[in-house]
Amino acid sequence: MNRSRWLVALLAILTRLALAVSRWNADDPAPDPDGYRTLALALAEGRGFVWNDRPTAYRPPLYPLTLVPLVALAPDEPRWVWPLHALMGAITAVLILETARRWGLGPRASLGAGLIVALDPVLVAQAPLTMTETLAALLVALGTWLAALAERPARSLGLGMVLGLAALCRPSLLPCGLLIVVARAFPTAAPGSRKAAALILLGLVGTLSPWAIRNHLAVGGFILTTTHGGYTLALANNPVYYAEVLNGPAGAVWSGPNQAAWFREINTSLQGLSEPEADAELTARTLRFIAEHPREFVRASLARWGRFWAFAPSSQVFPRAVVLATACWSLPLLTLAALGLTRPTVRRWPGRVAIAWLVGLSLVHLVYWTDLRMRAPLTPVLALLASLAVNDLAGWRTWTPHRNPTLKR
Repeated sequence: MNRSRWLVALLAILTRLALAVSRWNADDPAPDPDGYRTLALALAEGRGFVWNDRPTAYRPPLYPLTLVPLVALAPDEPRWVWPLHALMGAITAVLILETARRWGLGPRASLGAGLIVALDPVLVAQAPLTMTETLAALLVALGTWLAALAERPARSLGLGMVLGLAALCRPSLLPCGLLIVVARAFPTAAPGSRKAAALILLGLVGTLSPWAIRNHLAVGGFILTTTHGGYTLALANNPVYYAEVLNGPAGAVWSGPNQAAWFREINTSLQGLSEPEADAELTARTLRFIAEHPREFVRASLARWGRFWAFAPSSQVFPRAVVLATACWSLPLLTLAALGLTRPTVRRWPGRVAIAWLVGLSLVHLVYWTDLRMRAPLTPVLALLASLAVNDLAGWRTWTPHRNPTLKR
């Protein structure tokens, strides 16, 4: 097993660094479209979590905090994010290999789970970017691994804290954390399940609370995650998007000048409002729009679901070779993961955690803006489910109960 760990870790590092280094001479070698480096630099300089010298809660705090040591050491070198993400990818792959073992999968299937995470093109493609997907996948893997350990109060509390950190990395993961609490509490076949669920919830709320209190003091509202929700909701539910994408040509992607013009118009209309007020106002507007266009909203939700679970990215954005290669990888992976969902393992704890991650994030992106990239944090879960299906269908041997006390098959 030690060799398997080193193998998946090494492959995860090499694939991520190889893709990153291929961008060495690019005009923007480590794109940062959401301004996380700017936030990290403000933190490193002691100015606090600010944007344009004003306190903000528009972006979640965990990823900028993670970047602080890098920007403090090399404020003008964005490429330092590459080895950081490569290391995160290696840890993620090893955690999933170990989780597969805890689930009872045999050596080959456990290795397969780790290799999927190490090589998955959706996840690897995020490694050169200064964005949250790599850290979010690591936290999903860490939470899934903690749930699979033999249960103790400290581990349940730790799981809750990891779920809180996941929400502070990507707010769309907060519903997943709440579903994991429910999955632990019901049904109550196992002794102590309600107590464990309470400890998970305590860890989750306790981790989010300092950020919410800071937001109350700094931006004027108890914001658990960000003031970005209204914008993300509106981005996928507005007249321009419905006209150009929902009712536009097949495969249409909304980007470029029209999206930028819509964004400028929205910003102009919200001038003078605080961040929480602007978020609430934009949310209210969007909900009114949805209520006035219920049929289009249902169609848009189904289209978003299709984009989230697509086998490949849009051919209007990526080269044909990338589209075909991603489809050849994703089609068998998603098929096997769907088969894994039918196995008895996922109907009991800790297998239920996988369902909670999948359902929670899928429901969020039925309503909010989405594309295939948003699925990247679920790669560790998909790897587990696909390897579970292969292990069971191939009849490979499993770990003996005394070596895997958590989940007896």
